[in-house]
Amino acid sequence: MPSDHLDTWYLKKHDNGEIFGPVPFSRITEWAGTAQIAPQDSVSTDGEIWTKAPMVPDLRMDWLIKLDEDHFYGPTTVGAVLEFLENNEISGSTTIIDCCHATESPLRETPFYPQPTLPGHEYLLSSRAPSKGIVRLSLQKRIRELEVALLEKRRQLDMASDTIHRLETRVKELEARVRDITGLSPSR
Repeated sequence: MPSDHLDTWYLKKHDNGEIFGPVPFSRITEWAGTAQIAPQDSVSTDGEIWTKAPMVPDLRMDWLIKLDEDHFYGPTTVGAVLEFLENNEISGSTTIIDCCHATESPLRETPFYPQPTLPGHEYLLSSRAPSKGIVRLSLQKRIRELEVALLEKRRQLDMASDTIHRLETRVKELEARVRDITGLSPSR
């Protein structure tokens, strides 16, 4: 999906399906840079065909935040990474992966890590803009853990249901054999 000078772009939020736009592409890039576009959100030039936001190169959603060995957030923008840092959701020691160069390093070793003397970021947004994606990374991690636990419980439930079904079938077979042997009809 090329971003060449198109004035009509739309953003669809993954969590609630809300659509923003039409807006110029510059507004979409502004939203991405200020953590207002999540990795699951989609963009479109016509409101019909949607593309996941990280798939649009000009949005520069090129960074993954490594929460632990198995959990990541992103891809997202430098602006979003800095927003998470500012909100103390990550720290300078958090591992950041540059998807464009397939490298990872602690956030404090990236060129965009803020120096203590730099002022905070101020962003001007229109009156109708998506809410900031202030993501609680620890909550996302917990949700993933619960999803994994739920899948395991479902697997165990399926196995138990299968065992119950096999046992019920076996009981019916044994009842039929008893009837055949004794010549009795079931007393139900």
